[in-house]
Amino acid sequence: MKAKLSKLNLCLCGLMTVATLTLSACTSDTQTQKMAAVNAFGPLTLTTEEYQQAYEGAAEEQTYKALVLLTRSQIVNGDLKGAAQNLAVLDSSAQTAVQKDEATLVRAMYLAKQGKNQKALETLGKVNYKALPRQDISYFLILNSNVNAKIYNQTHDAKYQVNAYKSKATLLNVIDKKDDRKTVINQCNELLKKLDEKTLGQYLAAAQSDLDKGFLEYAIITKSSSEALQDAALKDFSVKHPTHPINELLAPQEQVQEQVNETVIDNGDVESEQEGEAVPVAVPSQALFDFNDGDTIAVMLPLSGRFAKLVGEPAKLGILASLKDKKSTSKVVFYDTNKTNISDVVAKVQNDGTKLVIGPILKPEVTALNSSGLKVPSIVLNYVEGNKPVNQWYFDLGPNYEGAIAASKIFADGYKAPIVIAKSNDTSSQRAAQSFRATLQKGKKNAVLCQFTDAATAKSELNACPFDKADAAYVNASVVEAVNVKAAIPSNVAVYLTDKSYMGINNSAQEFALSGAMLGDMPWLLTDSALKASFMQSLPKANNQVQRVFAAAYDSVNFALNIKKLAANKDDVLHGLSGDISLGENGLIESTPMWVKLGKLR
Repeated sequence: MKAKLSKLNLCLCGLMTVATLTLSACTSDTQTQKMAAVNAFGPLTLTTEEYQQAYEGAAEEQTYKALVLLTRSQIVNGDLKGAAQNLAVLDSSAQTAVQKDEATLVRAMYLAKQGKNQKALETLGKVNYKALPRQDISYFLILNSNVNAKIYNQTHDAKYQVNAYKSKATLLNVIDKKDDRKTVINQCNELLKKLDEKTLGQYLAAAQSDLDKGFLEYAIITKSSSEALQDAALKDFSVKHPTHPINELLAPQEQVQEQVNETVIDNGDVESEQEGEAVPVAVPSQALFDFNDGDTIAVMLPLSGRFAKLVGEPAKLGILASLKDKKSTSKVVFYDTNKTNISDVVAKVQNDGTKLVIGPILKPEVTALNSSGLKVPSIVLNYVEGNKPVNQWYFDLGPNYEGAIAASKIFADGYKAPIVIAKSNDTSSQRAAQSFRATLQKGKKNAVLCQFTDAATAKSELNACPFDKADAAYVNASVVEAVNVKAAIPSNVAVYLTDKSYMGINNSAQEFALSGAMLGDMPWLLTDSALKASFMQSLPKANNQVQRVFAAAYDSVNFALNIKKLAANKDDVLHGLSGDISLGENGLIESTPMWVKLGKLR
């Protein structure tokens, strides 16, 4: 989960150089003495009026620093007109190279406050920060990181997020306190974890320094939703990277004497996209619920009959695997919906202390559950039709959602004339195609529908498809069908596939036959792991639907444990097996897949 960055509330005395300042400076009640005790880029502890008074009464050698503090205070408090006037004074009165860089640094802060982040970044590029005093360097690196992070959130261009990380990582060179270092190390990881696994892998392959390699590997490890996989990978980390800062988090440290030099790593006036006030998700408060590890879970699934192998058993395996990975103490009770009346199960769980219901998955059973008067919070594994309890959430594992995801991706990638290709005699494929077209129409774009009836004849059947007018194509077809369909598509048309076209076997002959196509699928299937190997061994013939059921059931437990954290910040996501999970409208658990280009080793 995307963690929030903590603030270090350091007092004024904590800003002083121990070798030169005495305790009397901490207890002085004059603004001038307080101002004199701090660095020009330390935390702001006075009001703007007090900084104005301190500036007016400052000794000549303190005037420039006092004006820096006053201007920063004005920017924080929204007095941009006053700050602009003082910036002009700073520019004209700067005598030394350091003072000129300090004036430029304040100007970058001013631009960032105005939301002109690209200009702020250009301005920061003019600062020779390595020649600045220690605390100035800290301030520069924090501001540079936060501006880059804001630009990433606006553009989703990964290079800005990586630059944000690099500034925070560089900050480790100028801080000594153990707690401060741990804070920055965690911040580095949280910045990188906002990137998807594919992007992290690309930057890891290109990384030159051991520092970057270690942080990128650690981010990939900690994005895994399987605690067992994380534990195994982290055990090898310190052996592979024995001197990396991450090891300061992984093992208890011996007591060592703190360094004399103090460097503040969290300046209150440096606005951060990560540290800013979180915006809650717009969901009814009654939709949220409390679920803690150790609480009882009731699971309703078809564990016998014709749907047992297709959906019941995979869902059961997913829930048990999730609880095992979390070393959970929760008690789980399974009810076979093929043998037990749902209303009888509801009557029981309403009164036996059950805190969460997971399932059912078949639509008639979901309808029966929602007609039963269930009060216990629930997570069902199918699209909900009609009325439902306000505290019920659901995974949409149907083809409609698959088509909508593909349309959103193609739209986001900037294609103007997409085609959707579906199998004419496959209801699932037709539903995905119609959802694809309906989603694009919301963005005022249309998609031509082309159809085929059989894998063997697909290439010839698509001869009449207007590929000459298309720039992208979404194919909803099985793996074998997709191989033949792709052969009919010109190389200048971008091809997009979803999980129906992939069976989870990386670097297979079929994958290389689809080389160059973009595939959106569950992250756990796109990267090999012990969990994936165990699943494939247990269910060697599992198709894409079985794989999705397993992943959604696995993620249900973690979703329940984190629902209130997700609700607290609309930008927050939960990294699950099925994708990046967030709260959608009307109880939908949105799951964004991972997109990769097929034909490349992973």
